[in-house]
Amino acid sequence: MSEYITLYRKYRPKNFSEVVGQTTTITILKNSIKLNKIGHAYIFAGPRGTGKTSVAKIFARAVNCLNNNDGDLCGKCGNCKKNIEEEIDIVEIDAASNNGVDEIREIRNNVKLLPSNLKYKIYIVDEVHMLSDSAFNALLKTLEEPPSHVIFILATTEINKIPSTVLSRCQKFNFKKLNNKEIKERIKYICEKEDRLTNIDDSCIELISRLSDGGLRDAINLLDQALSINKEVTIDEIYDLLGLIDDDSQFELIENIISKNIKSVIKIINNLYDSGKNIPAILNQILIKIENIIIYNNTEKYFDEKYEKKLIKFSKVDSDKIIELCKQMFELIYNLKKNTDQKILVEIYFIKMTFIFNENIKIENNSIINDDKNNQEEFTNENKISFEEKKILINNCLCLANKKLKLDFLNNYGLINNYISDKKYNSIANLLLKATPEVVSNKYILFTFKKNFEVILFDKNIEIIVKFLKLLYNNEYEVIGVSSEDWKKIKEDYINNIKNGKKYEFIEINKNNKSSKKNNNIEDKIENIFGDIHITEE
Repeated sequence: MSEYITLYRKYRPKNFSEVVGQTTTITILKNSIKLNKIGHAYIFAGPRGTGKTSVAKIFARAVNCLNNNDGDLCGKCGNCKKNIEEEIDIVEIDAASNNGVDEIREIRNNVKLLPSNLKYKIYIVDEVHMLSDSAFNALLKTLEEPPSHVIFILATTEINKIPSTVLSRCQKFNFKKLNNKEIKERIKYICEKEDRLTNIDDSCIELISRLSDGGLRDAINLLDQALSINKEVTIDEIYDLLGLIDDDSQFELIENIISKNIKSVIKIINNLYDSGKNIPAILNQILIKIENIIIYNNTEKYFDEKYEKKLIKFSKVDSDKIIELCKQMFELIYNLKKNTDQKILVEIYFIKMTFIFNENIKIENNSIINDDKNNQEEFTNENKISFEEKKILINNCLCLANKKLKLDFLNNYGLINNYISDKKYNSIANLLLKATPEVVSNKYILFTFKKNFEVILFDKNIEIIVKFLKLLYNNEYEVIGVSSEDWKKIKEDYINNIKNGKKYEFIEINKNNKSSKKNNNIEDKIENIFGDIHITEE
């Protein structure tokens, strides 16, 4: 009886042309091989299941290929035909279990030896962020003066934990999450090869792609489980495999929280536990739904029309209360990891969440409304910072940007980790750990976030963020938060303006009249302020 090979292992890419997504990274790596411009150390950073280790193994074989095909493996030479798992010159190390200084010192001793069979000796260090400080210091010495026959490939899901001294000695490649289209196409390809397309329809493939959150490995593993059912797979079975609940059930729970229907909330939680659902994963599902509500209430036509019909019932909910609900959910998810009696903790938090909302708010005619007409609440989306003020702050931040101050700031950024369990600052600490400080001066800091929702949270909490940063750095900064997409535009326009001779001038902000009407003169000055000449694409 032959051994069963999981679909993920069976369809793992064997050359660059089979890699899904990561087009820019693959192009650069192939060109470096083709032009014989091989670096001595690389960092592959990105979420799990996006191809970091697979690409590392392909690159390790491609640099040793005797007759590479446009930078890719020829597949025919002796080196290409060798089993990479048995090749002694390609060493794969799991830093999670080999994270001590002794293991790294052993590598330092071995790198001096020439390869036995190949041109290059390759060290692939997975989860490199798990190395101890002393191990990083030992590795650093090797990276400073590496032998010409050695290449290091460091893979990580948490690049923020890698010392800047190590980062500066490596070529860095960011592996992005795959989009739904890329994942769906790969799943369909696998189903066709396995002759199983009749067992799973497009709606299930779409759901698998969405639930995998950009990780192809997770998507293929879920597909493998689903196909093991040996009949036509249903959407409910996909949710059951992951211990999740569908969109309607998630919105039902949120509606009961907002309606302060404690009895229904507790009943739903009990049913989830009784049916063996994955509660932490469901909490993350609900958190995403809350995020979507916030985005829907602060943007126009962000989601497709079908999904917005589910969100419209939440359009009149107090924005501050939804933000507070989000904070409580963050706190619950964090505390759940440290508590043994999870069910009681979840029940207490959900009861607490219902108290956020007014006594008289209820669901009526498919909308959440305030039933007390004598105490009607004002619903606002007001942030702590206006759009006009933010544009001025961006201008001033760019005027005063300083590379050295940024480096000093980043060197101490890891101190935030000390506050993730602090009752007062844990929410702010978790939010800032998701941020990237892009521009730093003695007075201003510009942060970027991958999600618009995180920018909204940032803008709502500017005052406490300023206090928190003063606690860490003993300096009262003014802070600005923008999305990563906006930041791309900011850099592009700023660099173009500088090239065209435009000068940026510091703009004083009238502290006593921040909310005044737009000043057309200021608007003209900063109409195209986007970017930072001190920061370039890597």
